[in-house]
Amino acid sequence: MDAFIARQPIFDRQNQVYGYELLFREGADTFFRGADGDFATGSLISDAVHLHGLTKLTEGRKCFVNFTRASQLNELYTVLPADSTVVEVLETVEPDGPLIEACQRARSAGYLLALDDYILQPRFEILLPLIDVLKVEFPALSDEQHQMIMQSARTHGFRTLAEKVESPDEHARAMDYGYSCFQGYFFCRPQLLQSRRLPSSKLQNMRLLQLVNQPVFNIDRIEQVIRQDLALSYKLLRFLNSAVFRLHNKVESIRHAVTLLGQRPLQRWGSLLCLSELGNDKPPELLKTCLVRGRFCEVLGEKVLPRDQSEECFTVGMFSLLDAVLDRPMDSVVQELALSPVARNSLLFRDSPLRPVIDLLTAVEQADWQRLAELTAALGVDDATVSEIYTESVSWAGEILGHSS
Repeated sequence: MDAFIARQPIFDRQNQVYGYELLFREGADTFFRGADGDFATGSLISDAVHLHGLTKLTEGRKCFVNFTRASQLNELYTVLPADSTVVEVLETVEPDGPLIEACQRARSAGYLLALDDYILQPRFEILLPLIDVLKVEFPALSDEQHQMIMQSARTHGFRTLAEKVESPDEHARAMDYGYSCFQGYFFCRPQLLQSRRLPSSKLQNMRLLQLVNQPVFNIDRIEQVIRQDLALSYKLLRFLNSAVFRLHNKVESIRHAVTLLGQRPLQRWGSLLCLSELGNDKPPELLKTCLVRGRFCEVLGEKVLPRDQSEECFTVGMFSLLDAVLDRPMDSVVQELALSPVARNSLLFRDSPLRPVIDLLTAVEQADWQRLAELTAALGVDDATVSEIYTESVSWAGEILGHSS
């Protein structure tokens, strides 16, 4: 399934790019079709983090994202880096007590706040002392109203952004008024970006969300749910490799990832996945093969490798077909994942302690009996054990998918 995101640059007074607004798109066009707001926010953030990569999308500049009331109250913005994210408060929300508190929490956490599509509605006056950027629907206001906004900016100290600037005359007028930033078709129409989305199980996402919200943080059960779903495993490692964390050490296993992330961030990440995967179909046969591979490598690795190496076998086996799932070269996929050097080398067919396990699996799948005999002898296992492990792995994967679709 393809995923689409549009981005529109925001320029400063020197015509340099200040940031990008990321825009949800359901298909291969550049306009919004009116999807549910919570779904649109969740899907946009999930695809930006898990598929496109936020740093690539924004080129290291500010990232403007619309947040619905629910996503703000649930602090969904925390899956994005605070130093580059601008949380946009929509003009459709009611600025009541809970929303104001949510805005204060966001600012305390280091996020910038923007008020979107402002046209001097009195009900938003209470938010003006809290915001960092005021996005003004430029063509909708009179000269007098623009002067009022400039006075308000001087009073409260926020940056002013003229939206929907669509002609040289409007740009010149906005410059004369003193606007700090500019956005609109005069500069650039939204650019559509496309990537391949991993099929995911809605039920597995719900199970994960249920587990991470229980009073007792059961790492064993959470690890089991994530390990059984290719999309969850891939997205978790991609998430940990994002700018939010800037990890110095690579993640060695799914369990390591769960422990490193902790309960509260997992709750928000699980909420994000549930919001963004509402329309996905059940996993195809290719995902079953990924699970078979993961299970086979795990069980075989426990028999023939030291413990510190065998723990990575499940991840390497399950991810060994990601290039086929995503229709992208493996070296490109591996660069985006928080993996150890051993796991990376294994997936890229380089020297690695795990390569003999992957090679043996390939020999089984391809019925290459001569190669299989060489590898079993080298690893110290017999054909019967290998056959038993593979049969059990196929059965295990079938049970997982049968319970999660």
